[in-house]
Amino acid sequence: MAIRTDLQNKANVIGSTMTPKVGPSNQYGEVKKLMDGLKQVPSGPAAGDRQVQQQAPRKPIDLLAMTNNPNEPITAGAPFGPGIGPTQAGIRIPNPLNDAVTELRNIARFDPNSGLGDLIDKYETS
Repeated sequence: MAIRTDLQNKANVIGSTMTPKVGPSNQYGEVKKLMDGLKQVPSGPAAGDRQVQQQAPRKPIDLLAMTNNPNEPITAGAPFGPGIGPTQAGIRIPNPLNDAVTELRNIARFDPNSGLGDLIDKYETS
């Protein structure tokens, strides 16, 4: 992460310690109106004045600790072995063949003369 050196000077930071600056205007009195408007807007502390809140460090996970679910088989959620399967655990099992057919159908839309539409129709009718 790059450190911004232009923020070291408080004059470059928008906040309570900076005097508002407005560019030149073609209308007489416009700059004064803008300056007065900027003074009415509440501003927070300057970036250098803010206190950084530190998050509490997370407790590391003990991989060698005893399980919280001693009666649950280690294969729970897997498509093999004892315990609930992936569908009962709410895990969607993709079918690679259906994904391939969907992809071929998308390609066939761009080139109707490629013969992919006929191939998909043969697959779907079988």
